[in-house]
Amino acid sequence: MSDRAPDAKRDAYLDWIKGVASVMMLVLHAIVVIGVPSSHWLWTAQFEFIHQFYAWFFMASGMNVARAVQREAGKDWRRASASYLLTAAALFALGVVYSMNRRTLGQMELFQGVAVCTAASYIVLKRRWPDWSLLLIAVLLFGATANWGYFYYSHLPAPLVNRLAEAALKPETWRLYPFMAANKINLFNYMIIYQYPLWQRFLFVHFSLLPWVSWFLLGGVLIHWRGTSKEKWLIPMFVIFLLASFYPPWYVPRLPMDFYFRGKVDFLLRSSAIAGLSLIAANRWYKGQRSINKKLEFIGRETFLIFIFQWYTVDFFGVPLNLMFLKSGVPMWKLFPLLQVATVVFTYWLAKWFAGRRDKTIASPGYFRFWGLFTLIFTILAGATYHRNPVVSQILSYPLIAGVGMFFPAVRLAIRRALAPRQQPAAAAAPKPEPS
Repeated sequence: MSDRAPDAKRDAYLDWIKGVASVMMLVLHAIVVIGVPSSHWLWTAQFEFIHQFYAWFFMASGMNVARAVQREAGKDWRRASASYLLTAAALFALGVVYSMNRRTLGQMELFQGVAVCTAASYIVLKRRWPDWSLLLIAVLLFGATANWGYFYYSHLPAPLVNRLAEAALKPETWRLYPFMAANKINLFNYMIIYQYPLWQRFLFVHFSLLPWVSWFLLGGVLIHWRGTSKEKWLIPMFVIFLLASFYPPWYVPRLPMDFYFRGKVDFLLRSSAIAGLSLIAANRWYKGQRSINKKLEFIGRETFLIFIFQWYTVDFFGVPLNLMFLKSGVPMWKLFPLLQVATVVFTYWLAKWFAGRRDKTIASPGYFRFWGLFTLIFTILAGATYHRNPVVSQILSYPLIAGVGMFFPAVRLAIRRALAPRQQPAAAAAPKPEPS
């Protein structure tokens, strides 16, 4: 959607929450890409605050899934479910294509994680299990995530580390990862991730099924109990989560690899508490009358485009500054506030322009064909050079992700139209009696 009046079926405060979370994610990426030293107090302060907003986005997304299930009541459940799950599958497939831009094929990137969590939570919520069981499942899955996270942080085998460290020093390894060649520590951490089996990466690494699906389920409970007497019981639960989060050691990501393993107890509890309490408060008091709130609502509605076009700003501005710092020693990272502002502003403008073009042309017959062919061509080109010439592949992946951003809405629309409820044929008019 563009900056016009939002869909009446949407909750403005949920869009606002997702907008705030998206802005925080953009700000965080700017800090990492420009190369703020992870030992600096600015890194610690911003991460301890901003990192908690990730759960806002996923819990609000779970609330939207629950609302979709509620809207389907009384409809043909086969067609409604097929439409929703096929859309999630399309998002997952395009998420794999998008991951070529981040050089993370074989990992769960953001769109793949959202797709899997959407499908899983939709299936569970369609079963209409008791809400207490959803809370129990969410907490148990947090526990499974924390257990695996403890294994990662405490039991990384020394032979594996030695073997990867040796591989990271070879020039042919640098050629495969040119964007990390200037920083061998980053490359070393990046390579460790691929030592885990695919199923572990699917379940536990980066934007994997766990722990993110737990926030989707908690969002479902928030919708079910919203405005009821049961809602008051969620407040003490989230307060207990918040207090308990200060007992274990605090988790602040220091190495690039730390961003891929978020199964730390303090992060899970504190993020859940802040997101839950914020959503309850926003439901009661959010008015959305100021211009800045309308812009945040737009960002929340257009998170798909926002998360794509952020890399046009973060990478094009931040990476050169980081490389200048690594080669010259001049602390260019001190310009990170400027990059943070530029990332938010330019990403907003790009998303708004592309959203406007999409809304004006998506109904035309050629829209699906053009963006589908555009995405397919650049997928083939970027994929063919992914290992042979990573630099060329990286360049080709930027128009590719723009194609992904424009093509997915057309795919979603096509699925909805194909599986829309069939119109019942009008009853034939009774023949008029012939005059006697």
